[in-house]
Amino acid sequence: MAAGRALEDLLEQWTSTPLRGLGAGMLITTLVQSSSAVTVAGIGFVNAGLLSLKNALWVIFGSNVGTTMNAWLVAALGFSFKIDAFALPFVGIGAVMLLATSRMRPRALGQALAGFGVLFLGIDVLKDTFSSFGSGIDLQQFIMPGLGGWVMLVAIGTVITILMQASGAAIAIIITAAQTGLLSTEAACAMVIGTNIGTTSTAILSAVGATANARRLAAAHVFFNLVTGAVALVLLPLLIELLEWLSNWLEHPATPAVMIAMFHTTFNLLGVALMVPSARHLLSFLSARFRSGDEAAARPQHLDANSVSVPDLALRALRMELARTHVLAGNCLGAAVHIPPDTTLVERNGDAFAALATAIGTYTRSVTAISLPPALVEALARNLRALQYQESAVETARSAATLGESLGTPPAHGVDSALQQFREAVGALVAASVPGHQTFSSAEVESLLARAEARYAALKETLLSAGAHAGIDIRSMQDWLRLGSLLRRATEQLAKSARTLASLEEGLPPSALEVSPAGSTDHQ
Repeated sequence: MAAGRALEDLLEQWTSTPLRGLGAGMLITTLVQSSSAVTVAGIGFVNAGLLSLKNALWVIFGSNVGTTMNAWLVAALGFSFKIDAFALPFVGIGAVMLLATSRMRPRALGQALAGFGVLFLGIDVLKDTFSSFGSGIDLQQFIMPGLGGWVMLVAIGTVITILMQASGAAIAIIITAAQTGLLSTEAACAMVIGTNIGTTSTAILSAVGATANARRLAAAHVFFNLVTGAVALVLLPLLIELLEWLSNWLEHPATPAVMIAMFHTTFNLLGVALMVPSARHLLSFLSARFRSGDEAAARPQHLDANSVSVPDLALRALRMELARTHVLAGNCLGAAVHIPPDTTLVERNGDAFAALATAIGTYTRSVTAISLPPALVEALARNLRALQYQESAVETARSAATLGESLGTPPAHGVDSALQQFREAVGALVAASVPGHQTFSSAEVESLLARAEARYAALKETLLSAGAHAGIDIRSMQDWLRLGSLLRRATEQLAKSARTLASLEEGLPPSALEVSPAGSTDHQ
């Protein structure tokens, strides 16, 4: 838990602004030489709630710029000297590090070095092969002239990247083909546009079955690459002429490999420039898509900022939202009391409750910022007391669910039947304490809580008797007593929330909420 929180803080700090997020995406992609890996990791972090969608957008945009470093490495190192003399030492050193140690970090470094060397050995093989082909085959004659031919080349680049699942390898092949004369520079640039589009397949596959925010991030990645590719395709002749003019102006005519690397970098930077004014609109558009049931439950339905200026309306909206959080707390308790507990349902409702409680806290601070009459101050305090009871019920239900899952099937000797009766009593209170239910009232809640207390007392007595008569071992008896105590505590807190909400609707005095059933101070 602590490590997860530390990682969350670190990611938040590194990506707190668009510029930082862009820089982080560029740097990490440059280091790992895989935009797909960074995209998958980003989707995973968003899926786990460690990274917000807003911050992750710029990391993904930066990864597209960072992946252009692969093209520059191929252009700079792949054709300027004898490749095998450069690559073989990397392969050898990497292999030694892989075989000589069992520690994770040296092995990972060795694998990276060996992979780096093998990549350039592959480029050397491709260079020799394409050189032989290039002397007898002119691929340009098979390419349609005009926009149709470029679109076909983009499609070919897309398919190659999808099949290889590595845009860096696909770009290395394209650069090698262009450098050896098998493809023209314009045709190679069009195929490079396709490699950008092809990387979206990894994001789409990673988002299958993920959370709504993770699917939104994958959609943003697809949008960025499609828009950037379309703009680059339309401006392809202009960009090529601009880069040729630049290389001539610098009096260093660029090789086809360098031209392709320059083009790859230029159109990705152009894509980032297009995203600067449109990122906010893109985020708003995506936030309205891929809505899930859990997300809808966690979104406030009644907290309107316009009602804050009218205290009576604000408190009514707050009561209506507290009714929803009460239902979520009841769902947590209902799932925790199952045998075995439905931990997934507990977590889903607990997470939705936490998000909604945060929104209620923000709304309440806005309400307290204005001057309220004493009666409304008291009413607001009672609303917040209900939320506190609900929070306690949710946290206790989570603890009970975790413990109940580890305990498994209840023992015999009457414990199972006593636990079943207690579960039924708790379930009845959960069902009847829903605000708006036809039997919802303070009196009904009191009656059902008293019944649940009686069933808990019977369960406790049965467990103590079974332990005293060696029907179950003492450790197991203590664990089941602990589970019963947690469920009883959560039930009591949920009942207090229900009584508070009922009193707000019925106009009961606050003193009526202080009445506790007999034995409520016994928490074993």
